[in-house]
Amino acid sequence: MWKEGIIMQRKTGILGILIAIVIIGIGYAVISAVPLVINGTGTISADQDSFVVKYTACQNTSASTGVTATCEVDSTDPTKATFTVTGMKKKDDTATFTFTIANESPDLSASIGQGSTFISNNNTEYFTITPGSFADTTVAAGATTTQTVTVTAAKTPIVDDATGTFVITLSATPVQP
Repeated sequence: MWKEGIIMQRKTGILGILIAIVIIGIGYAVISAVPLVINGTGTISADQDSFVVKYTACQNTSASTGVTATCEVDSTDPTKATFTVTGMKKKDDTATFTFTIANESPDLSASIGQGSTFISNNNTEYFTITPGSFADTTVAAGATTTQTVTVTAAKTPIVDDATGTFVITLSATPVQP
């Protein structure tokens, strides 16, 4: 019996030590539990390559008799197009041009307006330029629109032939869809 008591005491002692270890482990886990907080930041920057609005075509759509009118989109800067008029003989001769504008942006619309497009005229004495369909408009991403411009002879030349070269420069403002 004496041996059985010692074995029983050892078992009880070992069991007590195991229970104590488990209690200490649980207590440590409860005390050392810390809430996990994850913080982060994000940055997005504007990229001009994400907003592409340009002239893709221009054509002379009408001209007075004897008037030669040509136009072309600038190959190095497609936000510009040049149009030239020759052969106007009298006041009120006209030439009308139509410009195709494409918004090649992947998701941004483009606000285009009469106030945002600049037209230069190298001969204001003899030519006036009237924007036709240059009303303020918004062009959706991936869409096109057209704008017209009419060149009119302001007066009849007396001595020399009057020629004019005009450059139209497109300016568009990005708009979130």
